[in-house]
Amino acid sequence: MSEASQSVQELLNAALRKAEMNQLQLQLELRFKKNMEIFKKAAQPIYDQFIQYEPKELRLSFDAAGYLNLVNYTLDNKPVYPEDPQVFTRRQVEDFCQLPSITSISFAKSKIINERHIHPPLINDLIESYAELGADKKVNCDVPVGMMLMTGCGLGYQLPLLMEKMDIRNLTIFDPHKDSFYASLHVIDWEPILLHFCQPGHMIKFLIGMESNDAMTELKLLPDKIGLQKLVYTFVFRHFNSEKEDDFIQRYRKEFHLLASGTGFFDDEQISLAHTTLNLNEGTPVFRHTPHTKGLPPVFIIGNGPSLDKQINFIRANKDKVIVISCGTALGSLAKVGIKPEFHIEMERNSHVRAWIEHGTTAEFREGITLLCLNTASPEVTHLFKSVCIARKPNDIGEPLIGDKVPEALSLQLCNPTVTNAGLSYAISMGFKEIYLLGVDLGTAPDAQHHSKLSLYYDLEEKTQSKGFTLFEKNASSYNLKGNFGGVVSSNPILDATRFNMEILLRIAARSLGDVRCYNPNNGAFIEGAEPIPLEDIRAFDQAIDKAAITSGILNRNCILYPKVEITESQFHDKLLAGFFSVLKDINLKKDVQTPVELYEELDRIMTLVIRRIPEDPIGGMLLRGSLQGYFTLILKGCLFQPTRARFLEAYDIGRKAYQKFLKGAAEIMHQEPLKVDDTPDTMIVKLKN
Repeated sequence: MSEASQSVQELLNAALRKAEMNQLQLQLELRFKKNMEIFKKAAQPIYDQFIQYEPKELRLSFDAAGYLNLVNYTLDNKPVYPEDPQVFTRRQVEDFCQLPSITSISFAKSKIINERHIHPPLINDLIESYAELGADKKVNCDVPVGMMLMTGCGLGYQLPLLMEKMDIRNLTIFDPHKDSFYASLHVIDWEPILLHFCQPGHMIKFLIGMESNDAMTELKLLPDKIGLQKLVYTFVFRHFNSEKEDDFIQRYRKEFHLLASGTGFFDDEQISLAHTTLNLNEGTPVFRHTPHTKGLPPVFIIGNGPSLDKQINFIRANKDKVIVISCGTALGSLAKVGIKPEFHIEMERNSHVRAWIEHGTTAEFREGITLLCLNTASPEVTHLFKSVCIARKPNDIGEPLIGDKVPEALSLQLCNPTVTNAGLSYAISMGFKEIYLLGVDLGTAPDAQHHSKLSLYYDLEEKTQSKGFTLFEKNASSYNLKGNFGGVVSSNPILDATRFNMEILLRIAARSLGDVRCYNPNNGAFIEGAEPIPLEDIRAFDQAIDKAAITSGILNRNCILYPKVEITESQFHDKLLAGFFSVLKDINLKKDVQTPVELYEELDRIMTLVIRRIPEDPIGGMLLRGSLQGYFTLILKGCLFQPTRARFLEAYDIGRKAYQKFLKGAAEIMHQEPLKVDDTPDTMIVKLKN
């Protein structure tokens, strides 16, 4: 070929290449428009987020070989994928299917504290039975995938490949890079993906452009939406491994156990129902939120952690200049040193809380203290205080009863799992803007004690010469968290959940109120949103305040009185429990479940039926929901990945019998004693009295 002919050919090839690129670009634009139309119908927030979006770092580009890649145009067009993205993704999916990565919810036996409760002993027996069947199970991708968590969307080629190879029921995509997800909207066809996850029993959740903490906040809501059993095995597919995605995965693996917390169970719900009814029958005032109140002084929220010992003198020196709120057993510790709070917080439903309060305080000391508690509080406890106010506990069976009587009373958000959560939530809801957490450690240094030395727990240890009286002692479930002033501290799932919920609450307060400042001078866990501050650096407070006038103003603003209307046991049977008894016949587990798919469908059928009943029949639905979450999660964990069909059937039979026994026991209790209050015996304070 002559030089002139070669030149012409090169020009023709270049023109053809340009035409091909123009054609591919047009296809990308058409694909984007089509996808946007689908998202507008199926996921409006994604449409709103990306219809006018402009990439900040990553963009689509064709390389010399003709394949489409993502490049970072702020780094000289460095490619995101090291090779053809389709080849890279296909190999990644094949490797994952050969060796899937999962996180799993673990179950530990519960301590039986009340022989009348039916849920814990049945669950304990089930845990024991399944422990004998789990030795040779091997994780695989051949079972229904209740939840897949994907980090990084990229161009999205992995989505249809995974859906082809796996039965994915629920998918969450976390991608902190909006540019990446935006690119996928031009490349893959999202319509079949969305149609798949929009069918019954399926869900897709997008966490796009979010920070890790906000994403975890969203994930914590999933158990109540889709059922905890779908999270028992979460398949984790890591498409990208950026620093932000690494941070999210580390946070997720550390906090995964929190998804299983707070689900409740039947005995708790029955007690809550009884206590709420009796508190309302007595006309106990109900808490009203006034977070925009101005002019309140600083507030001390006092827990019973080990840091309290070094803070007592500081509290004593400033108690007349601030409002003091004690939490749980901290009341007894403060009583020992003569510091009386204005408000005291209790959030447990157990009646033996009364024994702790009575042993740690006198009636004279409690005079003038207002008890702030939840609707679940035992009347045994509320009767110890002359001034009492109850708040609606969110996601609790007593909520609708209060809502019917006092509709203006909103729920006290993020008020558990420990009493200091309730203390912080109460303080923010009353309008306090300058908050100090004292004795709120939520974790201990290696050489530190589990509570303040003033605590009754140490009185018990000294009296009995033994330990093990508190869940906060270090044990096999302890793990390390970031310390408030650097280093690490030892924590556990309950204290970690306390920290987690405090962080969410403070984040919400910062966004909705803006002027709330929270300070953490404790030598415990770091709490995001609570500024670490050494005790000696806390500002000098103003002169003494008129605490009586301020307290009176709070009670007048925040405690609602209402006409007493007694709810009788016959009303319960005739009206409030009718739905509970009617649904029991529809939620029996079938005998002839033969495969993991059939098991998944059966559990999903029952759980969906119960969850959907809650808006119209909250009492019937919530009496069952928590225990069903526990049984179904444990049954799925026990049955999935069994090596043979015979072992699967054996595991299912064990789980079904335990579940059916629970349903029978629950029906008997609600027929016979629906309003029986808690009678859990005290097993610790009695040791101090002997």
